[in-house]
Amino acid sequence: MKIDLEKLTYRQSTVALIIDNNKDILIVQKNSYQPNEWDFPGGGIDENEEAEQTILRELKEELGSDKFEILKRDKDLDKYNWPENYILWRYKKYGELHRGQERVRFLVKFLGEKSEIKIEKEEIRKYQWVKIKDLKKYLIFPNYIGKIGKILTDLGIEK
Repeated sequence: MKIDLEKLTYRQSTVALIIDNNKDILIVQKNSYQPNEWDFPGGGIDENEEAEQTILRELKEELGSDKFEILKRDKDLDKYNWPENYILWRYKKYGELHRGQERVRFLVKFLGEKSEIKIEKEEIRKYQWVKIKDLKKYLIFPNYIGKIGKILTDLGIEK
């Protein structure tokens, strides 16, 4: 299958940088990722849904809790292209063709107990809470740690 990337749109999505009372941050490893690839939870914006509704819905679906409070919404979108093999994999799995994602980023506070998190195993392999200073060990996608550093600064979170 030959894909003309220039004609493809970006998937509209959300992502949450979730902090707890200890200023630890939650990262997830999706089943579609390699064992050393980590990200933050979130997901696609449904038709007629606001980004704020999406992120709270996705967190409940993926993490099994509704004890989240949106603290801030980043003014910038996170826009990136996917590799062609991932575009094809998503097409086979979901029947959608997108060149990448435009994600609305949120800073979210987790108000519950860590033991309350129950991941949705169809989508997420595992999760863990890490210190912000340790994110560089986990966020290995190209240019990602730089983007996250800027977001944390913009959102008023110290590293």
